[in-house]
Amino acid sequence: MGFLDSFQGNIQKIGTNVSTAKFDSQILETDNKIKELLISIGRTYLEAHREDCEQEYKEAICSIKKLEEERETLERNKLAAQGLRKCEYCHQIITLDSAFCNKCGSKLEQIVLSSAGGKFCPSCGASLEEGDVFCTSCGAKVN
Repeated sequence: MGFLDSFQGNIQKIGTNVSTAKFDSQILETDNKIKELLISIGRTYLEAHREDCEQEYKEAICSIKKLEEERETLERNKLAAQGLRKCEYCHQIITLDSAFCNKCGSKLEQIVLSSAGGKFCPSCGASLEEGDVFCTSCGAKVN
């Protein structure tokens, strides 16, 4: 009967593992909901207090502003590398050399390209200078 007892013991362990796995799944789901709410609170606070936050949040908010500006520049460079740009007024994506937006009709400022005639790194979107073999921002080899 030793084999049968051992078999029953293994089945009980499997049953215990299945029931604890359900708890693990529920705990993970609850943790994710908490994380989503914390992110929501942070976004709400940032939107309301971007310019007038408490001192303890000033450094983090300044870092967020810098990262947002960096992201904007990267998006602009990515579009420019594709021969495109975004209308400053309605955010429609249009060709880089457009003088007017084809969606809202706004007159657009001329974009000044880099000295390399508008060449950008295919890896990171950074502006390249004439004759660059490697990107000075990310180190990628460029053609």
